[in-house]
Amino acid sequence: MVLKVSYSFHLLIERLTNCLYKSAYNMNQEIDLRFEPIDLFYSKLEHAKDLIRDSIKQFPKIAVACSFGKDSMVVVDIARKVDFHIPIFAIMTIHKPKETFEYLIKMNELMHLNVKVYIVADQIPRILKDANIETVLLPADEYNRESAICRKEIYVEKPDLCCDLLKVHPTRVAVKDLDAWCCGLRNTEGRTRLDYEEIENKGGLYKINPILTFTEEEVFQYLHNNGIPLHPWYEFEFEDGRRYRSLGCATCTKPIYPEQLEREGRWINTSKCGGECGIHTKYLK
Repeated sequence: MVLKVSYSFHLLIERLTNCLYKSAYNMNQEIDLRFEPIDLFYSKLEHAKDLIRDSIKQFPKIAVACSFGKDSMVVVDIARKVDFHIPIFAIMTIHKPKETFEYLIKMNELMHLNVKVYIVADQIPRILKDANIETVLLPADEYNRESAICRKEIYVEKPDLCCDLLKVHPTRVAVKDLDAWCCGLRNTEGRTRLDYEEIENKGGLYKINPILTFTEEEVFQYLHNNGIPLHPWYEFEFEDGRRYRSLGCATCTKPIYPEQLEREGRWINTSKCGGECGIHTKYLK
């Protein structure tokens, strides 16, 4: 049984650190955190801004990828405080939960993101059409063929292929004219993300990971302090204490316990449990 609860940031923040902090906002909702005795989080935040600022100067064609999970929303907000007009794109799939589509629309309007969505599907989802979201529809012929020959659902029988067709391929289309792209990858999320670097060069396409060293607690802290609403799935708590901590497609996202790594809830009972969809491991150009 799942319970819908109001996510308590106060309890979360109490677990962050024994340090005390003060916060203040200016007209642009910039945040000024002062930790005692050391302001490690503020240093991370300033470093992330500097990394994005330097990347914008170095790479004329740069954009931010947003999955509309907690980490992406932090990067989007930080990047737009550096350059409000930096382009935002999203890779959506036909298996994303309806709450993700609803949250995308809500945040696009609230934050004036002008997000550009890429999706492999037979038609543009009605929810995106109705909200006038700019959407690039990519053909689903290969996905449909591969799905038809699978004995089970393709995301169970061939999860790597499913991700390649629905996520990697549209990402390649999204970044084909870019010099660099930013994302919300963090090295504490799971076993596959320990060795990533802040700046990666893959075939001449640079990937920038501004919040690479942020912890899960620091991500929630940033969202709370900057008044950024959560994706509703983060507000679900099961009676046994499990929560959704890393969001992807509805078919491949499960709640997990606090002591588990965040991405252990992805692709459970498949060959790629806790792994990667491929956009961070494969060459995109």
